Amino acid sequence: MGVLLRCATLFSSVALVAALAGAPAALADDFSRVERDAVAGTDLVTAGGGPVPTALYSLRTGNEGAVRAYTASPDGEVRRRAAYVESGWSDTGAGDGDRARWIVAHSYPHVDLLALGLDVGLPLGEEQAIAGTQAALWKVLSGTEPDREANDEAVLALYDHLTEAEGVLPAGPRPLTVDPGHLEATAPQEPLGPLTVSSTGDGPVSLSLSGAPASWLVDAQGDRTDRAVDGDPVYLDVSPSVPAGVVTLHVRGEDLPLAEGSLFTGRDGVRTRPLVTAEPAEATITTTATVTWRAPSPEPTPVPETPAETPEPEPEEPLTEAVPSPEATPTEADRIPEEDLPTTGTWLSGLLVIAGALVVSGLIILVLGRKRRE
Repeated sequence: MGVLLRCATLFSSVALVAALAGAPAALADDFSRVERDAVAGTDLVTAGGGPVPTALYSLRTGNEGAVRAYTASPDGEVRRRAAYVESGWSDTGAGDGDRARWIVAHSYPHVDLLALGLDVGLPLGEEQAIAGTQAALWKVLSGTEPDREANDEAVLALYDHLTEAEGVLPAGPRPLTVDPGHLEATAPQEPLGPLTVSSTGDGPVSLSLSGAPASWLVDAQGDRTDRAVDGDPVYLDVSPSVPAGVVTLHVRGEDLPLAEGSLFTGRDGVRTRPLVTAEPAEATITTTATVTWRAPSPEPTPVPETPAETPEPEPEEPLTEAVPSPEATPTEADRIPEEDLPTTGTWLSGLLVIAGALVVSGLIILVLGRKRRE
C-alpha cells in the first residue's frame, strides 16, 4: 500500500509540473487592480437622484507603476479585488471616447489646480476638481447630469467648462494588439498567418501558445520564435500529424506607454465599474489571438451520369401468310403429287381383299356348323 501511495504522489507531482510547464506565462501583474489609496472628491447630486460619491482611484498597471483614474459610470461599484484589463472604446460601447479623452487631458490631475482654477474663473480645491471632472465624464459617457441647485458652485463651473467646449481627442494606437484576432484555415500545408503584432513600446513583447500540441510559432524566415517587436508578423507552424485544432496566442508587453483617457474594464466580463485613466502611464498589457484549422472536407463522390434511355423500337407487325379464299384456285403446293396416287390405290385394294377373305371364312364356318347338327 505504501508503494502504491508513493507512486500516486509521484505521478501527481509529475503531472502538475507538466501542466505548469505547458501553460503560457501568466503572472499576477498581467492585469491591473484598484489600489486602496483612492482620493475622495465632493459628493455629486445627480438630477432626479441622490448624492453619489466621487473619487480619483489608483489603478496599478504594472510591477510598480500606477495610474489615477475616474469611473465611466455612476452605477455599480468598483470591486477592488476585480482584475482590470485595457479595452478599446469601440469594443465596449462605453460612450464617446474621443470626448472623454479630451476632458481628462484638460482637467485634474493632468492640469494642476492653479491653472485649472484660472481656466474656470474660480479657485478649485482637489475635492471640487475631482467632482467637477467626474461629473463631466458621466455626462459624455452615460448621459448623467448634475442637479443645478444642489451642487457646489465651483464643481458646476468646472463641469460647464469641460462640457460646453466641443473639443475631442482622437484615440491613438492601442498599447498592444494582434491582427487578426482570429484566424481560420484548412489543412495547413504551410505555416498559418501572418498574425501581425503591434506595440507602442520600443522593446520586444513575449509570445506563447496554449491549446493543440505539435504547433509552434515561427517568424517570417520560418525560424521558431517567442518574441516580436512592433510590426513583426508571426506564423503558426503545425505538424501534419494534427489535422485539426485550436491554438491561443498569448502576447505580453511590459512598460508599454499608456495615454490618458484609456479605458479599463473587468477581465473576462467581471462586473465592476469601468475606469478611465486620467494621466499618461506605463502598463503591463496582455492580449490574445486564436488560430483554428480543420481537415479539408472530403470531395463528393461523383455520381455517374445516367445515360439517356434509348426508346425501344416499335414492334414490327408479324408477317402472316395470306390464307387463300375458298374460291381461290389451288396453287401447285396445294395439289397432291401424281406420283403418290398409285401408293394410295394399292393400300385400298389390300383392305378390300382382307375384308373379302374374312367374309368367305365366316360363311364356311357357318356351313360346317349346320352339317354337324344334322
